[in-house]
Amino acid sequence: MDIYEEYIEGLIQQAEDAIDDDNLIEAKNLLENGLMEEPGYPKLHYIMGRLYHYDIENPALAERHYQLAIKFDPKYESAYADLAWLYTKKEKYIGLKYWMKKAKKIDEVSKTLVYENLGRAAEAEKRYEKAIKHFKKALIHSMNEQESSRLKKHIKRNKYKTKAKGSKQNASKR
Repeated sequence: MDIYEEYIEGLIQQAEDAIDDDNLIEAKNLLENGLMEEPGYPKLHYIMGRLYHYDIENPALAERHYQLAIKFDPKYESAYADLAWLYTKKEKYIGLKYWMKKAKKIDEVSKTLVYENLGRAAEAEKRYEKAIKHFKKALIHSMNEQESSRLKKHIKRNKYKTKAKGSKQNASKR
């Protein structure tokens, strides 16, 4: 790490400390200063996205900074994860699918993350069979028990919805 990168990382650490101390204005100013000096530094955009997402609550700016973090580092898995969570909370499933399909092409991004979010989008669109397929793919890639347990619950819930949907359609045909 060169001196300049150490300086930027130091700014990021100061901003994270300010966030921890609930000094959001100072954190924002530090991050903005860093971005003025190094507008293409992915971690600056990511931390700014988190600040707008979780602390200041400006979803549009959070989304933009997550996207910029990914633009400058397509392997930035945390940016994909937080962007996916933002889209899920805001029910922006078209955006969620778009970014997860991009992430799917990146070897370094967790396929569990990708397929679970594609499953969530399909479930929200009432495409339960497709959701089940995505959740099963996520389960295949899963490497820990907590993830696996959560994915199995998603699959079970969507199987139930598939049966309920089928029962409703059969009842309406009568």
